[in-house]
Amino acid sequence: MKKVIDYKGTFQISIPPTWKYWVMEKDVHSFEENDNVGDSDCFQFSISPLIEDEKKKLVDLLGYLPPTQMGDFDCRNYNDTIKDGYVSKSWSTIYGTDHIYFTYTYSTNPEDGFDEGLLSEKLKVVYSSIASIYLIEDSERERILTSYRFEMFLQGIGATDLLIRKAIENKAFFEATCLFGNQIDSLLRIGIILKKQILNSNDLIEREWIYQGSNDKKKSEKDIYKTALSLEVITDTVYKLLFNLYEDRNRVIHRSIISEITLAEVEQIAYQYYFLREDIKVTIDDIETEQLRLNVGMTITYEEDMGNKSHHLKDVLAKIGTLSYFLE
Repeated sequence: MKKVIDYKGTFQISIPPTWKYWVMEKDVHSFEENDNVGDSDCFQFSISPLIEDEKKKLVDLLGYLPPTQMGDFDCRNYNDTIKDGYVSKSWSTIYGTDHIYFTYTYSTNPEDGFDEGLLSEKLKVVYSSIASIYLIEDSERERILTSYRFEMFLQGIGATDLLIRKAIENKAFFEATCLFGNQIDSLLRIGIILKKQILNSNDLIEREWIYQGSNDKKKSEKDIYKTALSLEVITDTVYKLLFNLYEDRNRVIHRSIISEITLAEVEQIAYQYYFLREDIKVTIDDIETEQLRLNVGMTITYEEDMGNKSHHLKDVLAKIGTLSYFLE
């Protein structure tokens, strides 16, 4: 299971790593399988605040409905609704001063993969996800949300490592070029965060460097390069090389057909990106070492055995979304 926190930091929920999450109108939180091409199965819930009078009325109403215990939640079952071959199961519960309404909709059409035994297993997953919901206190939202976004950011870096490995194995140098560029961008963002923490003597993770929502101001790669140079995360030599490779990558992506560039050149560009990434990784390690020396920032040491990385791999695969890509 992977942890998901909504964009407002309202709740936390654990869902299967293959589920995707989005928000519909009126803050209806929706989940379904990434490969669910038929859109036949969908788990949804909404959270509504209650004033005291509304809460009393709802308590009385829910008292007449049959219960289903899901973790610590005393959920109440509504009658199933059936329309055009789709069944919707619904439950309600009261969480503090909020009303949470859940639905799970599935198709009974065999062509959509309906199977009675499989449905039972899917419902167990839905119950488990419902049981995991935690509504976050207002005072804790910013801290928890920042921590979660940084965790997702690091998972993204780990996921690109797996994708790069596959790209190199398959001689997919177009893909490798793009992924190396993504990784360098993310490593420089980490370098900027670490350097700012040293300069400001804090462990603050500024949101603008680790997350970009649909309505957030864009930070281009060139913005990242310029900031990294101004903070002395990179040297002027590396700065110029980054801009040269940026132009080369644009040739790869946008002018591979309408220019003289060859696949052999694309391979060379990918390898230049690789060597530059390795140099930047050393630079980031040096900044982390400086944080440890100064005892400032977010870099800490761990006493426990770090040899078992299986839990990290599961987190990384959750970022990819479909585990079958990397079963080996």
